[in-house]
Amino acid sequence: MSYDLKTLYSPVYELLLSFSLYSRQTFMKYLELGSKWPEKVEAFITPELKEAIKLKENLFFEDLMILLIEQSPVQNDITSFFDWLTAMSAGEIYERVAPFLDNKKTLPTDLSFQRDRSITLLKAWNEQYFQQIDHEILKHLKQDAEEKVNSIEEHTSKEIVQQASRFIIETDKITSICLIPAFHFQPMSLVDQFKDKLYITYPVKNNQLQFDSVLKMTKALGDEKRLKILQLLSKGPFTFTDIVSEIGMAKGNIHHHLSILRGVGLLNIHLFDEPNTFYYSTNKGFTSDLKSKIDLLLT
Repeated sequence: MSYDLKTLYSPVYELLLSFSLYSRQTFMKYLELGSKWPEKVEAFITPELKEAIKLKENLFFEDLMILLIEQSPVQNDITSFFDWLTAMSAGEIYERVAPFLDNKKTLPTDLSFQRDRSITLLKAWNEQYFQQIDHEILKHLKQDAEEKVNSIEEHTSKEIVQQASRFIIETDKITSICLIPAFHFQPMSLVDQFKDKLYITYPVKNNQLQFDSVLKMTKALGDEKRLKILQLLSKGPFTFTDIVSEIGMAKGNIHHHLSILRGVGLLNIHLFDEPNTFYYSTNKGFTSDLKSKIDLLLT
């Protein structure tokens, strides 16, 4: 199976990702930002913005915005992107987005209102929070995206996607993949599917000390239940339901252990024909990776 592969770096996407993360506040305890990140953010934003984000019923338009970011001629500048999107009619937004949606995803009838409301919140978020982050982070994301482009000449698309995100595409239904480097969701990867296209958000590894990297991996391995999960998944891939059935633990506990194992790169996630269904397997390459890190640590 083959698919077209490209990378997309855009500060607009990182802005959108940080906004969505604060709004949803999922996975926080598994992210490098930590569970107290929302509290830290609230030191920057006004009570009015906090309340406005809280009152927003859904992030449907924000979830579609990746399609518009990729198509935008000004995707590398936040202010210019807002101007470009603001000037767009509801009809043009529909024409740009609708071809990528299946029957399960329908566009709201009040597209202009949804767009205007989203931009208002994102502008405030940009001014009050996003502009305060270290801009070396964005340079690092851009550099990594460029390195991925260069690696396309030396490696297969499958190898690049798997190395960056631990996702393995096992279906011929996917014809195009867009890899997006990200900071705010480290160390996790995300995937969004629009018909035959995937947008995969992958973590850009920071220059953490070998000691920290080894510590995180060995800590993840230092649990009997997680070792049993890895042992099972070495025979995989298995769905989440399969794992619950085989291991015999509560769903919440299984989710917790899988998230920890994912966070240190010990799991692969396979995508087959069924949309929104993950199959997990053990990343058997972690043994040599851990050995090399320990060797470096001890030299």
